[in-house]
Amino acid sequence: MKDCTRPLDPLDAEALACGEAPLLAADAASHASSCTACSKAVEEARGLLSQLESLDGAGEGPSGPGSDLAERVVRIRPFSRRERRDLRLWAGPAGFGVLLSAAGFAILAAPGLTVGDQAGLGLGALAPLAGLARAIFRALSEASAAAPAGWQALSDASRREVPLGFAALLLLAPVGFALRRVLARAASR
Repeated sequence: MKDCTRPLDPLDAEALACGEAPLLAADAASHASSCTACSKAVEEARGLLSQLESLDGAGEGPSGPGSDLAERVVRIRPFSRRERRDLRLWAGPAGFGVLLSAAGFAILAAPGLTVGDQAGLGLGALAPLAGLARAIFRALSEASAAAPAGWQALSDASRREVPLGFAALLLLAPVGFALRRVLARAASR
């Protein structure tokens, strides 16, 4: 069995398993019917859902799973690759964190606060920054983990499409000059 060149997003696999329309790729159903790896992913999602639904109602009571187990487990699933990189999904929480941090520093600069008040507010203002630093570190580690695959894909595309490879190499020169200019301006400020 060959690996799929365009694997289904887990959201689309779950949607197809439930009999719903796919959310991200409109042709996911036709692709899953022709691709064995993707049809296997849909079947796995369908099997998980049927197992979860078979647990509904079993062992009701204070220690039992409850009647909404399947809904709770499906709702708490991890984010897909596409969801992790979707700016529309993360712009609100990231903007709120930045605004919260800025508001904390603005309150810290307010006149009339004692040193103890300022110390407490300073720690409160730094809390969102710690989360932001953690998110940046995780993004960089994920990018470094994905970099070899990206370089390999660029290499494969350059071998198959020689004009595309030359165009990519030619575009690296202006990008390099622009980056050098930006770094020079930043250093002069």
